[in-house]
Amino acid sequence: VLRDVVFIEIFGGGSMLTFYEVRRKSFSVKNNLETVSFGDHMHADIEILYMRSGNQRITVEGNEYIIGEGETAVVFPNVRHSYIKEKTDKVDAILIICSSKMYKSFFPDLSEFVSKSPVITAKNMPNDAKYAFGAIDKSQSNDVRLAWIVIILSQIIAKLTLTHKNPFPIEDMSYKIVSYIDENFIQPISLQSVAEALSISKSYVSRIFSEKIKIDFRQYINVLRAEYAAKLIQIGR
Repeated sequence: VLRDVVFIEIFGGGSMLTFYEVRRKSFSVKNNLETVSFGDHMHADIEILYMRSGNQRITVEGNEYIIGEGETAVVFPNVRHSYIKEKTDKVDAILIICSSKMYKSFFPDLSEFVSKSPVITAKNMPNDAKYAFGAIDKSQSNDVRLAWIVIILSQIIAKLTLTHKNPFPIEDMSYKIVSYIDENFIQPISLQSVAEALSISKSYVSRIFSEKIKIDFRQYINVLRAEYAAKLIQIGR
């Protein structure tokens, strides 16, 4: 059985670890009723946290923020972040994680940007975004939920101060392998072609999959392609 999420350790030092999260779902919408605890990680999707009530403590690139009632935190693709559980943990929060493949027709490549601050205060939250956050988890249709996500993104991005990101020097080869496959899995691809593209050996690529990603290379490619085909059908292309 394949997991919805694969974690790859990309940084380590002392007790501090950062994991790269490879998500299989094109997007997810969760209604959290308790504060969340989740270690330092990053992924290729955009992540949006909206607090209907209560507080959630988070870190973004090592900086800590407390997201309060009516506030939103926006974590851009490939940005390190974590969640810290509070002692008083009853909340009402919406957590959205969405792949760029689902919104790239409407927005620029958000992986190229970072926000000066990840937080939008309650005072600066657009009314249309508030309404969308209130309705999104009540929608049963994925098409409707995706439409709400596009509305939310269109409203909140305008409230952020964006700058072009300086590429973070990630040296871990497992991250490079996953990133290369994510960009090229639609094309003919093999262990050999990945190895040649990254100037490493075929056996090394295979070992990364078995020891770190913990899934067979061909199975991983087939899952990505199957999900991509399902997305195309879902959005009517």
